[in-house]
Amino acid sequence: MSDSFDLLHLMEQLNLNDSKDAYKNIYTLISNHKHQQAQPLIQAELKTSTFRPELLLTAGYVCEQLNNDQEAYEFYQDALLFLDSQQKEQLIENSPVLRQTDICPRRKIAFFVRPGLDNFLSPVIEHLSNTLPNTIRTKKFVIRDITVINSAMKWADICWFEWCDNLIAYASKQPMSMQKKIICRLHSYEAFTSYIFNVNWSSVDKVVFVGSHIRDYVLDKQPQLHTAKTVIIPNGIDLSKHSFADRKPGFNIAYVGYINHKKGPMLLLHGFKMLHDKDSRYQLHIAGAYQDIRYRLYFEQMIKEWDLEDSVHFDGWQNDIDHYLEDKNYIISASPLESQHLSIMEAMAKGIKPLVHHFYGAESVYDKSYIWSGIEDLIEMVTSKDYASEGYRTFIKEHYEFTNQMKKIGTEIEALLPVDTSEPSQNNPASPLTNGPLVTIGIINYNYSRFLDEVIPSALEQSYRNLEVLVVDDCSTDDSVQKIHGYMSKHPQVRGIFHAENCGTEAVAIREILSQAQGDYLIIVNADDFLPDHQVVERYMKVFSEDKHLDYIYGDLLLVGDASQITGHWTYRQYTDNEVVKYIFQRKGSGIIPMAGMFKLDFYRKHQYEWIIEEGNTNAGDTLNCLVNVNRGWRYKYVNVPILCHRRHQNNLTYNMTKRIKSVTSVMDYIVNNFDEKIYLPQVNWQALNKEQQRAAKHYFAGVSYWQMKIDYAKTPFVAALDSQAKTDCLEPLLSKAQYHFNLSLHHADDYQTQISQLLDQNVTT
Repeated sequence: MSDSFDLLHLMEQLNLNDSKDAYKNIYTLISNHKHQQAQPLIQAELKTSTFRPELLLTAGYVCEQLNNDQEAYEFYQDALLFLDSQQKEQLIENSPVLRQTDICPRRKIAFFVRPGLDNFLSPVIEHLSNTLPNTIRTKKFVIRDITVINSAMKWADICWFEWCDNLIAYASKQPMSMQKKIICRLHSYEAFTSYIFNVNWSSVDKVVFVGSHIRDYVLDKQPQLHTAKTVIIPNGIDLSKHSFADRKPGFNIAYVGYINHKKGPMLLLHGFKMLHDKDSRYQLHIAGAYQDIRYRLYFEQMIKEWDLEDSVHFDGWQNDIDHYLEDKNYIISASPLESQHLSIMEAMAKGIKPLVHHFYGAESVYDKSYIWSGIEDLIEMVTSKDYASEGYRTFIKEHYEFTNQMKKIGTEIEALLPVDTSEPSQNNPASPLTNGPLVTIGIINYNYSRFLDEVIPSALEQSYRNLEVLVVDDCSTDDSVQKIHGYMSKHPQVRGIFHAENCGTEAVAIREILSQAQGDYLIIVNADDFLPDHQVVERYMKVFSEDKHLDYIYGDLLLVGDASQITGHWTYRQYTDNEVVKYIFQRKGSGIIPMAGMFKLDFYRKHQYEWIIEEGNTNAGDTLNCLVNVNRGWRYKYVNVPILCHRRHQNNLTYNMTKRIKSVTSVMDYIVNNFDEKIYLPQVNWQALNKEQQRAAKHYFAGVSYWQMKIDYAKTPFVAALDSQAKTDCLEPLLSKAQYHFNLSLHHADDYQTQISQLLDQNVTT
């Protein structure tokens, strides 16, 4: 790193030189240029403080001094994810390594699992790390504090969740989940819990099932998960870990696993008892433990009752299961359901004959010849002379060999890794457009102090660095003003506009932002909303750079709750001008293009356009201005990514019916008065009508639309709960508009007189 970069000063800012002895030792060693000695201390601290930025920064610095530019680059990138905007600028400006163009950062995979549940996961991580060391970096996170998931997801390109449990349920509802590639491996038990209904499956890119029977059950129960997102990859068996021998029939039967209700212990014991009755030389060896005292009491009682004390052996869990099985002739399963039952497969790899109970889906996992349905079948399988050790191992090799399953997993992971290096990366904050046009992010606030620490950082932490943040406060009565001034004092790119009196509408703030913005491009965000990831602006600017004629870009919205968890997803698409007009009219004034995207301000400045505020109705806002801009010749484009996290409240416009009705009435009026009726009333055969009939048809169908709106709004719980007079007052604007257009229709022609009379008569009777 260049001498001008004061690493020690930045480390002090980040509190590396704190009271912890390990940090003091690291600081001292680096100060004395003892980088080789500092490296193991840093690595040890990173195991427990994985994303502490000063440790990542220091790890990068040490690697750089040791001429390991690849790792230095990657550590610096990791640090950038957790530094504030000023610290990022300092590091990017002064780090030659970050500016090297010949370094290709490896993609990052985070594996998430709860304590004690990583038996199936560790071999996967080990295999991927060993086979793709130059392509990927892996980290396993054993989650005890669920909030750790947020930092780990921020770090990763791909997030792998082992088990469909509370971890994936939580992660899938975080806004950043929509920008990450997420894999969930669902084994078995999860299919029969509420977890499959608690996951936001729209955030998940791939679900790995270990068995087709489990997948079929889940898909039948959870319609939000689609087959196209799923893949069957069984757990693999490493044949090298299981010594093979050509075995023969004998009398030792092994059971490996817990004694609990999921393993069919009653069937196991009764089946063995009947086998023992046939030939008392048979022995049952149990490698496992009780999970329910009731089964222990029952087993002890019945073993004594049946005089099996010398024939049933409880050997406990085994550290070396391969050695334990060496003298066994059979391996038995009595479960009602398994995903695979790996202990059976491991024994088969040794050449031991399997005795697989006909659990749900067993025939999709094992050959029929290995399966017994009743105790009579079991006895016949054990006493039969048929025994084919080579065949058992070959079956495992052909269907479940470990390397083959790992190749399948590798294929799925590689398919999710981004291949277009021109795309902005969540994890490459050192490569933003720093010299591009200035972008203004306008934030509108009124009494949302509790959300300012989310929305303002979501703007400041954008990878695109050339931006300003303009906050308009509408005379808040909480501590918003103080909080905004705090950001202004720390971040020179933050400016504030403070109203002396409350205006009561965001429309005024939007006009101020349009007039005061210094940028060439603009995003407008309400203070209770926030940007979903750090690449929003960079992504927009890439699209604008590819099409210089665009005036506006929009995408999808993530709906979030008070705790910022995802509660829904509003998706949009590209529309033509005529579709915008037609669909808004058909939706009775509801918009179809979110105005939370990025505006090119030249569209307003060049033509001296303003944000339209209708006198007496300041709530028409977004949809009205969308239509006005379409009428002005607006050129817009949809991008298929979330562009905003929208937080919904009880006091949203949707719930204030009086304001809502005024708003949609204004929108409908604008369409009727400014667009050709052939666009929004395509059901009419206009060519068959003369001019007066066309005018009559236009106003009749416009009146019918208002009339239907009156009926629809009257049925809403919000209006239905009003008293008679309040309800009349609320719906009156719609009734007046309907009558106005009916009168105009009759003025031009009497084609619809009968229909209009019937509708008006209905209003009298109701």
